[in-house]
Amino acid sequence: MLRSLSTGVTGLRAHSLWLDVIGNNIANVDTIGFKNAGVSFQDLLSQTIAGEVRPTAAQGGVNVKQVGLGVEVGAITNAFTQGSVLQTGNPTDLAIQGEGMFVLSDGSDTVYSRAGAFALDANGTLVDSVTGFRVQGAAGDIVLAPGQTTPAVATSTATFRGNLDGQAATGTTYTATYNVRDSLGGPHTLTITFTKNAAAGQWDWAVTESDANINSITTPTGSVTFGPTGAITAGATGTIGIDYLPAAGVTTPQAVTLDFGSATNTTPMTGFAGTSTATLAGQNGYAAGSLTSFAIGPDGTVTGFFDNGTSQVLDTLTLAQFANPSGLLKIGANLWRESANSGVPSVGQPGTGGRGTVIAGGLEASNVDLAREFTQLIVAQRGFQANSRVITASDTVLQDLINIIR
Repeated sequence: MLRSLSTGVTGLRAHSLWLDVIGNNIANVDTIGFKNAGVSFQDLLSQTIAGEVRPTAAQGGVNVKQVGLGVEVGAITNAFTQGSVLQTGNPTDLAIQGEGMFVLSDGSDTVYSRAGAFALDANGTLVDSVTGFRVQGAAGDIVLAPGQTTPAVATSTATFRGNLDGQAATGTTYTATYNVRDSLGGPHTLTITFTKNAAAGQWDWAVTESDANINSITTPTGSVTFGPTGAITAGATGTIGIDYLPAAGVTTPQAVTLDFGSATNTTPMTGFAGTSTATLAGQNGYAAGSLTSFAIGPDGTVTGFFDNGTSQVLDTLTLAQFANPSGLLKIGANLWRESANSGVPSVGQPGTGGRGTVIAGGLEASNVDLAREFTQLIVAQRGFQANSRVITASDTVLQDLINIIR
């Protein structure tokens, strides 16, 4: 009789704990990045009333007689299934589509999260908006400070496009002006003059300048030859040298390749009959620039956009992958910590090694299924009631036993 009482108590405790887990799941139905937990039960040791009997030649065997002593919670497991992605439009809000967790650090402690509600702090560091932990990239903390600059780059290649009239008379000239940048990013205007040569398809070119900071130009002349199809057959590139005066304070001399139609020129010059239109398609130098905006790609690449019209990769967001993510320890604030049974994290770029991809401007919603939780809630409640009835029935029987002596 006492066994049924204690057994009922174990049932109450186990189902009470199950109700706690269900309640926590429902409470976090709107918590971003939350992973719902499930409970599994296991029976306790059984008391053996009589042992088994081995069968003999004359008589069959008898099974063991055991009475169970109750139930306990065997495991509480977090389900790392994908939650739906809610679009926010905020570029610092990130969601993971697939496996992996964001890596966060405060300098001494490293934790992990699926909740990507990030923001920039006063220093421009990308941080978790709840805890202030810094989001980690391939180079450590990801810093996107407004006013962050990119250095100037001197022009090394000037690419030309357009046409030079293939049927122009000998001595015909065509002039175009273009800018190059020095090592400090300063612009300098040069003039290139094309002159039709008597040789078939050949145009001679000469570069001149009228810049007060330029001392001279070396190898300022060359030629480009077009074949009968109008394509360049010779002189696809030429190189000039720019010597600056010491007062300019820039690197000198500066070599600049003039690209009229190399293999990397996607819009080579042509020599068709018609109006001459040769012009600068672009040059690879630029002035120093300040960061104006940024974007985070699906592969975690953080690209900065600068006011000088350039962009560059500033860092790469990393994700951590665990052999057993359900083994991670919850520490609150949507954070998890590595445990002895989670395995060590495998940290790498999103989209590699089985890691998921990053969705910028979105947040992963809780994966709690309310319909399932309410169904589980009913089952847990009925289980609790049934075990309480066992205790009530056992108490009634004990009361009847006591009343026998009256």
